[in-house]
Amino acid sequence: MLPNKKILYLAPEIPALSATFVYNELLKLRELGLDVAVASVRDSTAKVDTKTEQKVGNVFVIYKHSFLAALFVLIKVFLMQPIKVVRSFSWLVFDLFSIGLFSRNALGLIYRYVYSGILTNHILNNNITHTHVHFAHIPTDIAMYAACMSGTDFSVTSHANDIFQRGWLLKEKIERSKFFVTISQFNKAYLTKLAPQIVDKINVIYCGVDTTKFTYRATHEKTTFTFGFLARLVEKKGVEYLIKACNELKKKRYNFKVEIVGDGPLTDELKALTSELGLTTHISFLGTMPNNQVSEWLKKLGAFVLPSVKDSNGDMDGIPVSLMEAMACGVPVISTDLSGIKELVINQQTGFLAKSANEQDLADKMALLLTTEPAQLNKLAEQAEKHVKQNFNQLANAEKIGQLIVKELVKH
Repeated sequence: MLPNKKILYLAPEIPALSATFVYNELLKLRELGLDVAVASVRDSTAKVDTKTEQKVGNVFVIYKHSFLAALFVLIKVFLMQPIKVVRSFSWLVFDLFSIGLFSRNALGLIYRYVYSGILTNHILNNNITHTHVHFAHIPTDIAMYAACMSGTDFSVTSHANDIFQRGWLLKEKIERSKFFVTISQFNKAYLTKLAPQIVDKINVIYCGVDTTKFTYRATHEKTTFTFGFLARLVEKKGVEYLIKACNELKKKRYNFKVEIVGDGPLTDELKALTSELGLTTHISFLGTMPNNQVSEWLKKLGAFVLPSVKDSNGDMDGIPVSLMEAMACGVPVISTDLSGIKELVINQQTGFLAKSANEQDLADKMALLLTTEPAQLNKLAEQAEKHVKQNFNQLANAEKIGQLIVKELVKH
């Protein structure tokens, strides 16, 4: 398929522990016959297995170069393509006035503009035709200016944090991109308000799960019911509410355990809260877990809980992939009525939804799950797995991205 057309996949970090869907997607596109090169803004800090590293291959890291080196490369690119670089500079000037010339973001935008010369040089040297970017903040800033300087195209997949907390210049990015993807109808409605005149450019393609790796489990016989949680330990994941909900369950003498998988800035604070509430016999903190162990861990759970909230900076989840993974494995899920989560977890059909930032309602949903008959839970799990296979299948959704890219490539 299109052997003379090379695509570049760009994200903040590849591989990234909290964004495994990015490298899974690019690997699927390669399986479909597309020639996909890989770049990231910064070096990866994720611990991934050697097999994954080998599959991803060489990753071009933009910020590995010094700022001075980036400045020299930008001058070189200007000498090669002066008209295109001048046009990109006019975009920068317009963008600086749009976000506020003396705002905190302005300096960052100038910094990223300089580094876009590094990416431009890489695009030209490697005959890249199209750049697809995951996350509409920093990597899209760089890719957008690099596309202008190199005379190539770019497209974007936006998620959550990059829209709700760090969503600068979204209207401009939608207008300048060849197409703009987002991962939920909720997000599309939000973006449409910013750019109603170009709504046709905004496509909804859900993130997906590899249903060959996350397979439906055999019937699970439970003794002590174990709830599982897997995410970075940050405010928007709502772990504090999970711990407080467990305290409500403990007061009512329910027999349960909770395993918290993940690490993050709130780890010590959350462990302290667990001790303070006398929940150390109920709640275990397991730290980070390699991706290749997640499926088997999920299958041992009674249920998976992700009580997402909107954090103090306005950031919130889109549709967490960990929920899809649990549902694909036949594990009942509990989440909250926030953002696009409702498109995945349909209350009492494919899972349970609690009110966001409400530990009592979360405790009630956990208690409901603890007292629901196994046959009912199995039916719920079957419906959830079917929903994931039909709408959140990684290969099918990667194909949709591929089709959009191919549609643009064949025009050239």
